[in-house]
Amino acid sequence: MTWLGTAGFVVRTAGGTTLLVDPFVTRQGLGHLVSSRIVPDDAEIARTIPASVDAVLCGHSHYDHVADAPRIARLRGAKLVGSLSTCSWGRAEGLAENSLVRVPPSGAILHVGDAEIRFVPSRHGKVAFGPLRIPQLPGEVAEPPALPARASAYRMGGAFGVLIRTPDLTIYHNGSADLIDAELDGERADVLLACLAGRRGTQNYVARLLSALQPRLVVPAHQDAFFAPLSRGVHLLPKIDVEGFISEVKVHASGAAVITPDYLEAIAIPTDARGAVITE
Repeated sequence: MTWLGTAGFVVRTAGGTTLLVDPFVTRQGLGHLVSSRIVPDDAEIARTIPASVDAVLCGHSHYDHVADAPRIARLRGAKLVGSLSTCSWGRAEGLAENSLVRVPPSGAILHVGDAEIRFVPSRHGKVAFGPLRIPQLPGEVAEPPALPARASAYRMGGAFGVLIRTPDLTIYHNGSADLIDAELDGERADVLLACLAGRRGTQNYVARLLSALQPRLVVPAHQDAFFAPLSRGVHLLPKIDVEGFISEVKVHASGAAVITPDYLEAIAIPTDARGAVITE
């Protein structure tokens, strides 16, 4: 597994399946983002995204989760999986209908290679930096939009957690800092990829996730300032408290390991996920 920054991950199974979750590597400055339209960075995609990808999975459709996903799916010949909004962005990119897998609001289960993937209905967290509250941009993009588009055009399209079952391990990707507890009844995950942006805006967020899933490995995500290129290195968003998050994990899942990778570092995860190590 490799962290791409923001909520993006590469997951490679022992059976050779490669999945991307919320890949976003076109990291434009905040000023450019406000004043201009988003154009995927093909050079950065070539540098950071594996040459072979089976499916691109999008938990919701804000720009920092989906702006690169259709381009990556087209360049890699992969399936694009997500909400109606995600599929509309895929059509705008020119993806064929047989490359799109639409997930209804009630969620879905699909199989890709040796992985079973469940899209779990969820909620988007409330994100604020001091007095500044970040708009959630609810709603759907029902028709293919004109490209390139501004960040504000990327409506949420509903929010999902992404549960990936492989023959060896189960991974849960929580791309926004909220959840619907009942949707996780009976589920377990060896590995939890937990969004930190907005963590304090959801009551008992970390405790509820850990109680439901009982992971053996926890990896924080979406803690970084995604307005600068990956080459600049990891800089945290304002008000992000990684140490506080780790302390919460230790309180509510004392036996779990925590790994905080750098950009593009690979994590090798054995069957007992507590033994995971960074390999490069």
